[in-house]
Amino acid sequence: MAAEPIQPDTTLVDIELREGIAVLALNRADKRNAINDDMRADLIRALDWADRSPDVAALVITGRGKGFCAGGDIAAMRERLSAPAGRVGINGWQRQRRTHHLLTMLHDLPKPTIAAVNGAAAGLGADLALCCDFVIGARDATFVMSYVLRGLIPDGGGMYFLPRRVGLARAKELIFSGRM
Repeated sequence: MAAEPIQPDTTLVDIELREGIAVLALNRADKRNAINDDMRADLIRALDWADRSPDVAALVITGRGKGFCAGGDIAAMRERLSAPAGRVGINGWQRQRRTHHLLTMLHDLPKPTIAAVNGAAAGLGADLALCCDFVIGARDATFVMSYVLRGLIPDGGGMYFLPRRVGLARAKELIFSGRM
């Protein structure tokens, strides 16, 4: 008999189990819950636990503070650019693989997933919400594919998930303009 999965100890993702519903709350409110390497690792551990735990029937992901998720941590991205050019490329590729692993885990979780969006879901934060089975926005919720504003492409799954939610024409408008 397999051992019962133990709820992981995470620093940047609060985990609460309420009557079979795992609530994962991104907890970097001072940074609008921007995803850095540590938060991504915490999310992967939390999703792995939710997947394996028989006590979890569904999962809700939300953000602490005024925003759901501001996307990737831009300050951390700037710091990483000081590495030698070859390292920047290799490290970026490895980081992107881990991000895709996280988003794939969330999308493929064999239990219902709900993004409870409060405030802004920008860039990777919007992609995180779009990976869920259901997206519920508070009155103050805003969604923005902000990649173009940074000279980037929606590499967190936005180009795949957004057209399936809003249609191709609307997705192109949102991705190419960066508007809410």
